[in-house]
Amino acid sequence: MFITNVAFGQPKTPNEYGLKHYSLNDNLLGNINFYVTKNGIDKHKPLMILLDGSGNLPLYSLMKNNDGTSHIFGSIPFRYKKLSEKYHVILISKPGTPFLDSLNVNTFQEFVEQYQPSKEYSEKLSLGWRVNSASKVIDFLTNELDIDENKIIAIGYSEGGQVVPNLALKNNKITKIVNIVGGGLNQFYDFISAERLKVHKGIISADIAQNKIDSLNLKFKEIYKNPNATDKFWLGHTYKRWASFCKDIPLEDMLKLDIPILLVSGGYDESSPITGIDYVELEFLRQGKENLTYKVYPNCDHWFNDQALETNRLTEMLNYVIEWIEK
Repeated sequence: MFITNVAFGQPKTPNEYGLKHYSLNDNLLGNINFYVTKNGIDKHKPLMILLDGSGNLPLYSLMKNNDGTSHIFGSIPFRYKKLSEKYHVILISKPGTPFLDSLNVNTFQEFVEQYQPSKEYSEKLSLGWRVNSASKVIDFLTNELDIDENKIIAIGYSEGGQVVPNLALKNNKITKIVNIVGGGLNQFYDFISAERLKVHKGIISADIAQNKIDSLNLKFKEIYKNPNATDKFWLGHTYKRWASFCKDIPLEDMLKLDIPILLVSGGYDESSPITGIDYVELEFLRQGKENLTYKVYPNCDHWFNDQALETNRLTEMLNYVIEWIEK
């Protein structure tokens, strides 16, 4: 989550955030709640869809502290109000999840631990839901708004970064995609490579690593055998969520695309390890495809905290993304 603000007088509704709320109902997907920037909503502009990372939290989370103060956390790092000067910007809520919700807690970690997913979220959240809902939103808005259909951009952060390659395959209206720390290979492989890396760092022995990897593979086997289970969980996500994201490989999707692709990674990212993302560029080189731009921040973690410079480079990265889009 990003954008922490003291919440006195802060906006609480989509309208107060400068967003217009829309809702679509689909027989399979259920309600799709999404939000479009109101600034220049009647003007002819490109379309930019921003897809956030994993988890059941709302787009905005209000943390009410015991001392009477409160803070708001947002899941979208981009300053979409500024972007709305040039683009129709779209945000999409997860299934069964409100735009904003609050808890009486003292830390954001407590909020994450105590905020419970809705029944609809657990039953519906999957790669398929995120791809198909975003595709339907794009189709709806190209008819509803005055869209420059030569510029329809999909940007995803973390889990959202895994969504955008498959989304671009699903919806050929998309003209550019940006995958920010979303990975390139099977997500399960990240857990395996992390154990191997611990061996080389001298953190654990090779025998301990192998035992952990054997246990991981048993869990992965169980998940693949129960790909639609919404009553079984691993690391806070349903088997359905894991199976859907780990059946589809972002690299394979990206290789099928001929539109411009920007892939961004961090060398110290433990959530989306760079070892799996580096392989994407190598495969594009091997196949002679030239539509990939690969940008690495060697000393940055998942949130672009630079371990060497001891500063946060998130804004710098986001500015680079916009500059790339506007080339």
